[in-house]
Amino acid sequence: MNKKIVVIGAGIAGLCAGCYARMNGYDVELYESHNLPGGLCTSWKRGNYLIDGCIHWLTGSSPADSFYQFWMELGAVQNRTFHDPTEFYRYTGPDGKTFIVYTDADKLEKHMKEFSPDDTGTIELLCRLIRKFARFKSPQGKPYE
Repeated sequence: MNKKIVVIGAGIAGLCAGCYARMNGYDVELYESHNLPGGLCTSWKRGNYLIDGCIHWLTGSSPADSFYQFWMELGAVQNRTFHDPTEFYRYTGPDGKTFIVYTDADKLEKHMKEFSPDDTGTIELLCRLIRKFARFKSPQGKPYE
């Protein structure tokens, strides 16, 4: 008797579950309500523009990251060029002032303090937590008990 698994949803998690189930000998049925797989990681072209409905980055796409092994196994990183942006977001208000969410925590902290010096304590806490989170490595292999 063949082992079988049904996966509901063809987003990144569902696609990964289906791939790993197949890699481990299961027959897989994958169901998705949308007409395309990918969930929040889909994009489409409109004229000369690429509309990115994604999470805007592939976490763990650096070979040094612990998630990279998963993306290699699933075929997500082969023959692809990754760009590391210096900015996540830029907003220019009606007053002409521009607020930039930098990917570098030091640069972000400096910019935010210049933008809003009265919030220095909160800005320092936020940037300290960003740095702490950036050092976090997701464990691979056997899940925690």
